[in-house]
Amino acid sequence: MFWGRIEGTEADYYICMGVTYTDKYEFPEKRFYWASSNSFSFKAFGALCNQHVKEVDNYTEMNFSGNPGLVHIKVEPEITPEEEEAKRIADEEAANKPVNPLDSTEEEDAAAAFVPVNFTELDRLHYVVCSIENDCHIMPKGAVKMTDQHEVRNNTAYRGLS
Repeated sequence: MFWGRIEGTEADYYICMGVTYTDKYEFPEKRFYWASSNSFSFKAFGALCNQHVKEVDNYTEMNFSGNPGLVHIKVEPEITPEEEEAKRIADEEAANKPVNPLDSTEEEDAAAAFVPVNFTELDRLHYVVCSIENDCHIMPKGAVKMTDQHEVRNNTAYRGLS
């Protein structure tokens, strides 16, 4: 279903929503897709990054640019090609290293596993779509019904408002 259009200064974003009713107890699952007016190739939104929630709520720039890769908040460190190659080699060596079952199984520090991620316009778009969807649920009375299997379905008897 077409959900809406969000205007940008360079290009617009078109948002669609897919709804899955099957095997969903009482409430359907919603999945959102986006496309730029430059390509009209719809892609599913990834997982919502909660790393920048405080910054998003206080974000002052109002207009979208239309460039989904635009970085609004940069937190990832700059990595040179040499550092990237060294990291790849270290990861391969760690993956190939045999695991000793008698080694300590202490949990590692959760903060050490934290990986900072840049806040891009696509993240902001996803956050705005989820915020609008969370705040606004409008449905005419009688347009949907609950089935015996506890699934919300369109009411075939609904013919519109009088």
